[in-house]
Amino acid sequence: MDHNQSVSLHDDLGRISRSNYQGNATFLGASRDFWIVLASSVGGMVLCFLMTFLTVEINTRRRQMRDSDIDEELPTDPIAKPFVNSGCTRRMVFKELRYGQSFAFHADLALRGALVATFCASAYVFDFLSWWQNQGWSMSYVVVILAFTLYLDLGSTVLSAWTGFYGTVIAVLNCWLMFGLYPEGVKKEDMSSYIFGWIDFFVVVLLMFALGFSTNAKMYALSWQAYFSMCFLNPFDATVFSRGISDVMLQAAETGALMGTIIGCIFAVFLAILPKNISALSKAQDMLLDLTWSHGRLTQQLLERGCLSMGPQAAVVFSVEVQGLQNQLTEIKSLLDTSWWECFDLGASGRARLMMIEICRSLDLINDWLESMVMAVQHSKLAKDSVHALDAVQKELMLLQFSTKDAFRRSVTAAVHGDLDADTEERLEYCLAELEEHQIKLNEGFKSKMMQRDSWKQFFTPSHLPQFALAASTSAYSQKVSDMVLSLSEFEPQGAIGPCRGLLQGIWALPGKDLTALDANINVLKLLLTYTLCFVVGRFGIGAGYNTQRAFVPPYNATPAGTVAYLIFQGGNQAAAIKKNMDRFMGVSFGTMLGALTIGTAANMLPHVGWGCAATLYLILFLSFEFLAFYTYFSSPSFFYVGLMFSCFYAGSACQGFQGLESLGRSGYQNIMSQLLAILIATLMDVISDKSLSIRATANLEKWIEVVHEALASYPLNTRAESSELRKEGLAFLSEAKLNGASAAREPRCFGMPWREELWNRIMTICSESWSCLTIVGTTENPRTEQEKSLRHSVDVLMKSRNFQQALRGLEHRAQKAFELAVGFMCQTYYDERNPQLIEMQEKMLSHSPPADAVPKIMAEIQPSLTLQDKARILLDNQICAVAMFLMMFEALCERQEDLEKALLEQPEMWQLLGEEDMETLLEVESSDD
Repeated sequence: MDHNQSVSLHDDLGRISRSNYQGNATFLGASRDFWIVLASSVGGMVLCFLMTFLTVEINTRRRQMRDSDIDEELPTDPIAKPFVNSGCTRRMVFKELRYGQSFAFHADLALRGALVATFCASAYVFDFLSWWQNQGWSMSYVVVILAFTLYLDLGSTVLSAWTGFYGTVIAVLNCWLMFGLYPEGVKKEDMSSYIFGWIDFFVVVLLMFALGFSTNAKMYALSWQAYFSMCFLNPFDATVFSRGISDVMLQAAETGALMGTIIGCIFAVFLAILPKNISALSKAQDMLLDLTWSHGRLTQQLLERGCLSMGPQAAVVFSVEVQGLQNQLTEIKSLLDTSWWECFDLGASGRARLMMIEICRSLDLINDWLESMVMAVQHSKLAKDSVHALDAVQKELMLLQFSTKDAFRRSVTAAVHGDLDADTEERLEYCLAELEEHQIKLNEGFKSKMMQRDSWKQFFTPSHLPQFALAASTSAYSQKVSDMVLSLSEFEPQGAIGPCRGLLQGIWALPGKDLTALDANINVLKLLLTYTLCFVVGRFGIGAGYNTQRAFVPPYNATPAGTVAYLIFQGGNQAAAIKKNMDRFMGVSFGTMLGALTIGTAANMLPHVGWGCAATLYLILFLSFEFLAFYTYFSSPSFFYVGLMFSCFYAGSACQGFQGLESLGRSGYQNIMSQLLAILIATLMDVISDKSLSIRATANLEKWIEVVHEALASYPLNTRAESSELRKEGLAFLSEAKLNGASAAREPRCFGMPWREELWNRIMTICSESWSCLTIVGTTENPRTEQEKSLRHSVDVLMKSRNFQQALRGLEHRAQKAFELAVGFMCQTYYDERNPQLIEMQEKMLSHSPPADAVPKIMAEIQPSLTLQDKARILLDNQICAVAMFLMMFEALCERQEDLEKALLEQPEMWQLLGEEDMETLLEVESSDD
């Protein structure tokens, strides 16, 4: 490394000198190389756009042609699980059937990335590939772009490519501005250029932090801005930069960065397409078809067991499956969001995406009713040899389920194909008619059975509540499927966002929506301070003055600021920041050292085995290490960041020629020290300024408790305008609490409370189940749909019960006390701290036994008010079934409340906090109660 050259993460940029550059003609006020760069940028974007869109469009049309022959008659055999063509590499090379789909997929993707990375490394050892690294860009930097761009699906890859590209463009344009105004940068005794350089740096950095640019774009822009500003401020720097569009040079440093970004992005998009594309839309289509098959299989098994041998043990398995289906639906929604970057809402693929989004809106409610069916089976109390209320209508139930399954499949298949032709609409109309017919038959069969000598009164007991609830949930499930089919048959593509409209929306969103929030402004200041501090430290260095040969961190070193540009957007809290920063250092250090060892070993063997063998050994080692790095990045949820950093810095260290390795060890050591310095600064700022995850998790739990109080105050009514609004809000708080609590145990305990991880996990499980009991079925005060109006009449019957109102208020009071105690436990700082309020709540909970079951009294009170409506067309409209469903949910909610109290009473801290006097008082209270 030249003493006069500024240090960066990618050192082999701008290696030419302006004096020996071979001319640069000017056309239309700009240099020839500028038009080459512009053509490369536009051509690269157009190429990526066409490759992506055409691939996804062809796949969608092929799917239409392959699955166009759907039987018009109702199939007699169960629907077969959809087959997914995973590709030859996964099946033949990585043995997907033997080692699993996950391993084969991640290994296939890792092999693609490793092969292209090895091609980049080959440019340094083979003369016939030397053109690739003689044009001013760095092939090791191309590997970095490849690693940060290639991801698990095509949509995410295209998004990363676009954001990485325009982030680099922002830094390059500002570089042209700086050197256009001051062609030589900062020189001695030139105060104006010095002031301009620092002002430009602060303005650009502040705008990048404050405006709503993508995270990926900010990382690229800030990492390159650190290097460009460092070179500008260095009066001894000899790096060649262009001086505006009329003086753009293809081999200048900033042009090399831009061209390297373009090449890396094209490579990444190309890898995501070939040999077997990893389209997010295709994956969402396959997952949605698989979800449809799982719904059909699960509902069939639920009804068979629910009618004949209702078993709570089997329902535990079903509840896990339902949770898996909900997670699968969440992943499908995420894939559909990402898939916009593949189809841009154009063509058949864009129409398929919009139709699948419409299907997913309906699936939210369908999943809720499926969960209600599982809960009904899970709370079964009848013995196997007892008389079941649904035995007489088993045939009607199964026929309804069968027609529901077929309607579900046909509607989802039409959405996946993005095709609503005349034949498809006719099939959907037939499904609607069949669903309505079987709903009516089930309701009539149920009424004819229950009206015989008022036999429904015989079955209207607490033991039979789950059966009535299962019947009502099945009817509601089928009705929601019918609504989905109807909405799809009337579907009109609205809300499509094409490329131009998407670009305008992105520009419109740049000012950011949180600039007025105090927390957002504080976060911007924290990021600005962290980045600036690393830049200043890199500017002056650490070590032997300006002797870069002996310095730990050389002066005019952009590596700390470039490193922290990647770090500060990947932290966000104490625990995650510490872990990810340490992961980064592991990847950086191991990658740098093993890269130096790889190229050094091959170079040392060169005199003994010849050029061909040494180059072959080098490429084999390079391919192996890059494959392991990419596989770790794609597959490991814990060490993915290690794999990403290892891939980048292994390439940066190993991509060298066999000659000129004298300074490899020293530059690698300085690079590691610079990285470590940035990591320490970023970690320190995160620990000091960010809130504790344990505090965040408990705060999310408290917000959820407020929503629970709102739900309990009007149960089973919903005070919101939309019936699903309250449920979504509570699930959002719970999801955030689980996410924060999962990493809270990693935090340094000196800054927060001792995190009770086991208790927290039990509380989260109970809270999730309680929220399901409260909100999976319900209606609003002002119902809109026919289903909500029907449920509203049944709620009125239940709300007239005085016993129900008393039991509900008692449950609300118990829940409030239990949740206050739970939050108090999680917020307590030390085990031996005596908190009078906690002790008082514990004493009350220990001294009061759970209330007696009020459900029998409620049922006896409301039974005279229940009738079998003659006008009801579906079973859900029947008051007996609907009221039984609400009562069963209330009973299940009471059971979860008892589980929460038991979880709190079983904590060892309960007995440690109670002193001897408190225990004596407690025993006296219990003896007096006895």
